[in-house]
Amino acid sequence: MCRWIVYVGEQSLMLEDLLIRPDHSIVKQVSNRFLPGLYYGLEEDDKEELEKQATWINVHGFGVGWYTDTLTEFDPSVRGMQPAQFRTIAPISTDLAFKQLCAHTASSCTLAHIRDASFPPVVEVNNHPFIYGKYAFMHNGSVDSFRVIRFDVMKRIFDLQTKVQKYQYKSSVQDSNYIFGILGNTDTEHLATLYFAHLDIINAEQPYSGADSTDALLLALILTIADIHTIQFKHKVGPFTPGPGSERVGNALNLCITDGGVQMVVSRWRDAKEGYPRSLYLSLTAGEKLNRKYFPVLPAPTDSEDVDNTDVKIDSVRELVARYEPTRQGRHVIVGSEPCTHYVQDWGLFDQNQCVTVNKARKLRIINLAKFFQHGREHEFKQYHFTEVLDEIAKKERSTISPKIGVPEHTIDLPESKSDAFETELDLDAPKK
Repeated sequence: MCRWIVYVGEQSLMLEDLLIRPDHSIVKQVSNRFLPGLYYGLEEDDKEELEKQATWINVHGFGVGWYTDTLTEFDPSVRGMQPAQFRTIAPISTDLAFKQLCAHTASSCTLAHIRDASFPPVVEVNNHPFIYGKYAFMHNGSVDSFRVIRFDVMKRIFDLQTKVQKYQYKSSVQDSNYIFGILGNTDTEHLATLYFAHLDIINAEQPYSGADSTDALLLALILTIADIHTIQFKHKVGPFTPGPGSERVGNALNLCITDGGVQMVVSRWRDAKEGYPRSLYLSLTAGEKLNRKYFPVLPAPTDSEDVDNTDVKIDSVRELVARYEPTRQGRHVIVGSEPCTHYVQDWGLFDQNQCVTVNKARKLRIINLAKFFQHGREHEFKQYHFTEVLDEIAKKERSTISPKIGVPEHTIDLPESKSDAFETELDLDAPKK
């Protein structure tokens, strides 16, 4: 069970303050778990499954990405912030290079990931985050039966690559060669490559002002999951596994995609008929406590907080957003597999199959991602102008597996979500304290 964290904000934050200094930093998450509220209200079978996942140790590599505008000072062809990267398979708690980097680097967008490998090898090229031009991508979970479907995933990537090269679209990979850019063997890197091939086509062919928007990022995610479903349906694996005992088989996709260090899409996803996705938490206020400018010493949580009780109820993301008040850290969002501080009131727990986007205007939107994969929800595509984009893509020469218009071809019998039919938007551009 991998762990990851991302920070996006209008103010920079020291990497050390985000990744090393906190009470429950991602460095500590290699072997320690802090999952407040995760088991609240769940059935025993669901608790047992999540508890088993929580025993896994993350010792198979570490990666950190941070956005910087340094290149713009020396290369006039580069615009905006670009992601830099550090990856290692050394034990992260004792890696001196990592500690030095964090002690002298700050960024307004930072991503970090510790890996629990699904299968070997343990090498740096398999570590997250994966970088594609101005984008970064990381994942906690798995694509089910990846060994079975990998060849068909590669074929689908090649189909999209052929289209990008034929029409000379702007690409997020060198020479528009997505296949050649895959350096490792992980399901995540293949998933990410498929995702960015879709995104490049969407950005090139969109007929409305959605290019480089969170709507484009979201549609690419929907099409990527739809492709995985199409291939798994062909092989009768993943959520399409027949027979008894298949209720908990499916894909686990806790994903993070950042765009230019400003926009972000994150999801907590599982498409099995039963069970819950792996943990994911969000904070809009924890950055103030983490920033040493405001708190040279991290404040301790109050005695009344039962921070070690996984059955305690904490706010949902929706409830957290409803009571948002700005802090001295300004507009910022932190999302992590686990909270990095013990101040539980600063954090909200994602609901299953929930997605959060942050756009260039620092507006946060909460979306029920499952609705795009259910019968009778065609209107959701119209609401986001997705239908127009897909119609425009369909005008071009189609690939072997063509993009689907409206609801993806293979809908999923997903469990009911508490956030079903709920969507809200929060403008973080409120007056500061």
